[in-house]
Order: sequence, then structure tokens, then C-alpha cells
Amino acid sequence: MIKEPLKIIEAKHLGMKFEKLVAKYPKLEKYLISKNPPKFDLGDPETLSELNKCLFKELADLDIELPKGHLIPSYSLRMAYVEAINELLTSKIANFSYPIIEIGTGASAAIAMLLAKKYKRKVLATEINEISYQLAQRNIVKNKLSSLITLIKSEGQIIKEIVPEGKYTALMCYPPIYPADLTKLEKQRGWKGVQSELIAGERELDFAIKLLNEAMNNNDVRINLITLQLMNKNQLEKLRRLFCEKKECGYIEIKAGTRKRYIIIIER
Repeated sequence: MIKEPLKIIEAKHLGMKFEKLVAKYPKLEKYLISKNPPKFDLGDPETLSELNKCLFKELADLDIELPKGHLIPSYSLRMAYVEAINELLTSKIANFSYPIIEIGTGASAAIAMLLAKKYKRKVLATEINEISYQLAQRNIVKNKLSSLITLIKSEGQIIKEIVPEGKYTALMCYPPIYPADLTKLEKQRGWKGVQSELIAGERELDFAIKLLNEAMNNNDVRINLITLQLMNKNQLEKLRRLFCEKKECGYIEIKAGTRKRYIIIIER
């Protein structure tokens, strides 16, 4: 069994009470399903998108444009991941000059921009979907973060033949974790995302396994800390068995309401 988490984060503490958010952004009032107390239908994609755009603006001063049908980034979950890794890097790694790699930044470029805006981190971000790539670039430019974030268009590569040779502080990724059959997922309310954001391959961990193999066995791209955010503890345990016999591994648990997410951390 995997050992206890290095840290447990309550994502709700990184967000904002709905009363205060609605008072600051009256445009959110039309999405309320209850006013006292204020409640939103978080299964509605438009509501979820507008809510998170306001959170990114209010709490991180980031203007984020999101296309319909693409993954909607949760501010609290993204910020929990970014804050956890930044704190870990601060305690473990003295040299902050090397960039952080983010694989699959998505249309929002949320993680890359949070790293750059909040902590002045240099980020090398990749994206495979053309629409997501174009919009991520627009978001980065609009928020005046081009000096800290380099965005590269992937043609299917993960690390090999796309990430330039050199040293990197860390790798961060929300890997696609759904198998090719999306029948059950498509029935869920609020389900959104393009194929590259969701489909891992025939099995849910295909992409994550390929990514970790490339990150851990590449002598030209040297990454100090390799991290992935996972959907459940079963995925965490499977990756631990595959990659952590000879490596020092740990994990961080994120609580978000009734949901839990797990960040696997591998020191190279």
C-alpha cells in the first residue's frame, strides 16, 4: 500500500464564498438557482465556465477566455496543484532559474499562467489541439505573460522530439485518463472536453504511463520533480507499482467537496 500523503489540501480554502463573488460580479446573478444562500447549478457548463472565469479574475487577476465544448478548469483545483508544487519546489530545489514543463496546457493555459502570475515561474507549455493552442496563446498574450511562458504546438509528441534539451525544475500535467469508450461519460451532466483532454488510449493510464516513461528515461531532458494530478487513488497505486520501486515517490491529496484528487510526485 502507498504511504500517507505528504500533505492534504482543502481546495475550498483557495476559492471564494459565493455571496462575495456575486456581489463583486453581478453578471453571475442570472446563473443562480437559489439566492439565499446563493447556489449555482454546477452541472451546467455555461454556469461553470462563467463562475470559474470570475474566480480566476478575482483571485489571480487573470482574464481567461474559454471555448465552448472544451474542458472547464476549476480555479480551486488548479490553484491547489500549483500552490502544492511551488511549495514543494521551494523546500527541495535551490535553483529556480530552470523552467517548469506543463504537458497539455489546454485552451485556458490556467496552470502555466498561475505559475507565471503568482510565482514568476518560467514555464514551457505544450498543447496538441489546434483550437486550444491558439486560444492558450491568446490568453497568455492578453495577460502579458509571454515573457515567462513559452507555448509549443505538439503534433503528437509528449516529451521526446518536442521539449528542448536541458534542465527543468519540474513537470506538471493533468493527463487524459479516460479510455477510448466514452459511452458512460457522455451521459453525465456538465461533461465537457475535447478528445485530447480526455482520451488516454485503450486504457485509462496509457497516456500517463507513456509520459512517465519519457520523463524518467530521457537523458537530454533532465527534470528534477515529475508530477501528475490523478482522478483517484487506484490510478495512484497503479503508477506507484510501475514507477516507484527504485525511485523516491510521494503524493499529495486534494479535497474538493466530495471529490478527491491525487498528485503523484516522483523525484528523478
